[in-house]
Amino acid sequence: MLTPPDLDPAAVRRQFSRRAAAAVRADFLLREVEARMLERLDGVRLSPRDALDVGCGAGHGLLALKKRYPSAALLGLDSAFAMAQAARRTLAAPAQGFFARLRGAAAEPIARVAVADAHALPLADSSVDLVWSNLALHWFEAPERAFAEWYRVARPGALVEFSFFSVDTFVELRRLGARMMPFHDMHDIGDLLVAAGFAEPVMDTERLALSWADPAALLADLRALGGNALRQRFRGLLGRGQRAAWLRALESLRGPDGRLAATAEIVFGHAWCPARKRRADGLATIEFMPHPGGRR
Repeated sequence: MLTPPDLDPAAVRRQFSRRAAAAVRADFLLREVEARMLERLDGVRLSPRDALDVGCGAGHGLLALKKRYPSAALLGLDSAFAMAQAARRTLAAPAQGFFARLRGAAAEPIARVAVADAHALPLADSSVDLVWSNLALHWFEAPERAFAEWYRVARPGALVEFSFFSVDTFVELRRLGARMMPFHDMHDIGDLLVAAGFAEPVMDTERLALSWADPAALLADLRALGGNALRQRFRGLLGRGQRAAWLRALESLRGPDGRLAATAEIVFGHAWCPARKRRADGLATIEFMPHPGGRR
């Protein structure tokens, strides 16, 4: 059974708003996971008319989705205002090559971006064919409520495709005593998908080996990835001696290649909205077909 971390939603918004300008530091991981998510779509027959990126961050996923599905109308949502602004800048940057031709062929923007809560999507029921979310799920205060919203806005036959940090992410830092938010187990998330009404959930995990030249670079990337938004997080500043001790402890992660090593455990998941959706009250609609030849 899932016990969600005691996240502070306001802290999540503040941290990502403050770090929007530094998000490029974490871009290496987001883009790598994005590429692996796209690979998982290679064998999926899908032509979405409307697609939604929940937790769109700086907007690079929207560019990737537009390249994959050029005819789709895209909407990116993020709870942090500064991140949404960063996404708009990404989408408004001078386009070249594919996107230049795309813009020349149509007056529509590459995507729309809005500030919104993942637990209360500003969309009509049954209005999207693809819900995409890259490394955002672990920031949701209540994943079951987010999945209920995904199900509400998904059209029958829609696909949800997502990724998130799982339990062993940065386990090396936890062993050193780092105060870090807990991450979800993929089996719990799969159960929540089914409970929300989705069908055929598929979950798999990959462990990505990350490395840094020095402790300062490691800590900077952790901050860029969002830091710690637990309600019970340490809210003060480390003293000079405490920081020095922590940097020395991180040196124990240095491997034979001279770099500090840590692991990101990434879960990739997808599921389908069934052709016949469950009603909001939890009941299913049953259609009675007339018997050939009339009543008997």
